[in-house]
Amino acid sequence: MTNTVTNPHAHISIRGVPRKYDANELLQRQKGFHAMYRSTDQNCEMVRGELPYLFLAKVIEKHTQGFTLTDRYPMSMSNMKYHAHMVKPEQLQQADLAIIDERVKAEYISELEAEREHYRQQLTQQLLQAAETKEAKKVADQKAKLLASIQAEVDRVFTDLVVPE
Repeated sequence: MTNTVTNPHAHISIRGVPRKYDANELLQRQKGFHAMYRSTDQNCEMVRGELPYLFLAKVIEKHTQGFTLTDRYPMSMSNMKYHAHMVKPEQLQQADLAIIDERVKAEYISELEAEREHYRQQLTQQLLQAAETKEAKKVADQKAKLLASIQAEVDRVFTDLVVPE
């Protein structure tokens, strides 16, 4: 495909077709985001406390809600800056993953629609260009016929120059 903005005489030609919705591709994308979710701190919640007692009370409260401590991220026991990551319970993770799935699906559909719209615009341009070329050829042929008939009329009016010898 050629850039018709910089080269208006370039021939527009569409190659291929827009992709169609593929449930397997969507599933692969969602699995990729699930893996990223589980391997990053997105599936965790940070518990903080300024005093050891407050920090431990929050850790115990989260534990009773189903959260578990993780050793994937460092725990800070600095004075006045206590914090630790705790993995969310499975039901919260499933809710997060459902939101991620919807977001990934919406992005995938949006991507397919944009690609489809791009092909629609290209086809419109291609058909318009073909129609303009056809019309220009008609005009050129009519002009050539008109010129030929005018030339024939001129030849009838002006016969060959007769030069006496």
